[in-house]
Amino acid sequence: MSQTRSSTRTWCDRLQQKLMDAIDAAWAMVEASDDPAVLAKARDRARACGQLASEARKVLALDPKPDKPSKPPAAIREAFDRLEATTGPLVAEAQKHRAAQPAAPMAAQAVAMQAALRKLKRR
Repeated sequence: MSQTRSSTRTWCDRLQQKLMDAIDAAWAMVEASDDPAVLAKARDRARACGQLASEARKVLALDPKPDKPSKPPAAIREAFDRLEATTGPLVAEAQKHRAAQPAAPMAAQAVAMQAALRKLKRR
């Protein structure tokens, strides 16, 4: 048997559609009659449909998943390259600006934080 992945998926989809139609027909039988024999027959049909659906899911689970691509598609790589070209000068400018600003000494930052905590009556 030489089925492909797409044919396995197609087979499962067609089978599920048939099973849903059979369950709809069983439901119509239940709605149309109060006869216990008809209700039992509809229940048996619905049970059989459920079992077949379970087996179909197992068959589909046996189908190997397609391998993930090892590298991103060309469109994604191109988009990242354009993004890098656009934002590269902005990032460099921001780094220069950050380096040019003098940083406050750590002790001064700690003193300011302690004063803020005192105002909030936390310490």
